[in-house]
Amino acid sequence: MGGSERIYTANIVDTVIFRSLGKSPNQHLQSLKQAVEEAGTELWVSPSIYRELADYGQEPPRNPYLDTGIEEGWIRVATPLSENRETSFDSLCDPIEQAQHLADDYLNQQSKYPETNNWRDASVVALAVRLFEQNTRIRVITHTADEGLARACARIPPEFGYYEIESRYYNPPQTAKQQFPIVESLSWSGQ
Repeated sequence: MGGSERIYTANIVDTVIFRSLGKSPNQHLQSLKQAVEEAGTELWVSPSIYRELADYGQEPPRNPYLDTGIEEGWIRVATPLSENRETSFDSLCDPIEQAQHLADDYLNQQSKYPETNNWRDASVVALAVRLFEQNTRIRVITHTADEGLARACARIPPEFGYYEIESRYYNPPQTAKQQFPIVESLSWSGQ
C-alpha cells in the first residue's frame, strides 16, 4: 500500500464502560457494534478486564458483556500481560512491563485504596504500549470512567515515545451509554 496506508485506530476499553452499557444482547451494544464498524476500528480489552467481566457461575464460564462481540469480531482480547506485580521496575527491560508498573505506581499514589484494582487497571496502559510496540501505523484511544486511569493513559505512553494517544473519560459512568457507542467517540480527533 505504500504511503497511502491508513493509520489504524485501536480503542482500548475499561471495565466500567462495558458495565454501563450492560450485558448482551441490548440496544447499547448493538449501537456500539454499528459505530465500531462505521469507524473501521476494533475494541481491545486486556485479559484481566475480560476475566473481571466474566460470569463464572456458568459452565463453561461466559462473558455476558464481551463474548458476542468477540465472536462477531469487533472486540479483541489481547494476549496475556505480565501478572508479576512484585518484580522491581529497575529489573525490567520490556517497555510493556515497565508501562504496567509505572501505571500501577501512579494509580496507587492517586487512589484512596492502593493496590485494590490498580494492577488490573494498569493493564489498560500496558496494552496501549504493547499495541504501539507491535504496530508502526497506529493511534490509540482509551475509554474509561476512572479519572486516575484516564490521566495515566494520557501520560505514560508518551514516556515511551508514543504520542498518538487520546484518553476519553466518561463521568459519571452512565454517560457512556450515550457518549461511547457513537462513531465520533471511536474516531481520532487529533487533540
